[in-house]
Amino acid sequence: GKGKGFWKFAGGMARDAFANANNNGEAVEGFEKYTDEDLYKAVNGVKFDNLIRVDADELTYPLHVILRYNIERDVVEGTLKVEDIPRRWKDDMKSLLDVDVPNDTKGALQDIHWSMMAIGYFPTYLLGAMMAAQLYHYCQLEIPDLEERIERGEFTAVKEWLRRKVHMHGKRYKSLDELLEGEVGEKLNAEYFIRYLQDKYGELYQVA
Repeated sequence: GKGKGFWKFAGGMARDAFANANNNGEAVEGFEKYTDEDLYKAVNGVKFDNLIRVDADELTYPLHVILRYNIERDVVEGTLKVEDIPRRWKDDMKSLLDVDVPNDTKGALQDIHWSMMAIGYFPTYLLGAMMAAQLYHYCQLEIPDLEERIERGEFTAVKEWLRRKVHMHGKRYKSLDELLEGEVGEKLNAEYFIRYLQDKYGELYQVA
């Protein structure tokens, strides 16, 4: 729901919904003035001062994952003590995102993962984003008018493509790399995700 084509499809529905009622049953005054492009920019805005991973935008979210992975790795390797995690968290938030963490509630205690011993889980979120960008690239090769279809709200072709390339295989492949290599011809490649972020946010913020 963050693509430009999607908001050309969904913009009208959003304007109708918000113009009619909010959670209190009242219309959101002035919402109808927002264009599809306005809505696209709004949902993709970068929150430079954000503290919370689940509230992060696509551009800064990877850094939240990298921060957690680095801490997990060092704890497991024995180079970081558990009691030093809050200080390390604050230091890394400052160095990676230039954000000051006011307390541990908005810092090292914000996620449930470590309390439930889900060590090593955070990187899967970033791996998923990388895989999505790579799959989208190959999907577009087979469906050249994919963006136009999305603009019209026609999702059947991409759903069928994903079914053939990913969903139908279940546990057939032993790893993510094996699946990608078998279905699109190459292992996980971060270049697609990097290019996606560069192209998208370069356009949004008018930076080269």
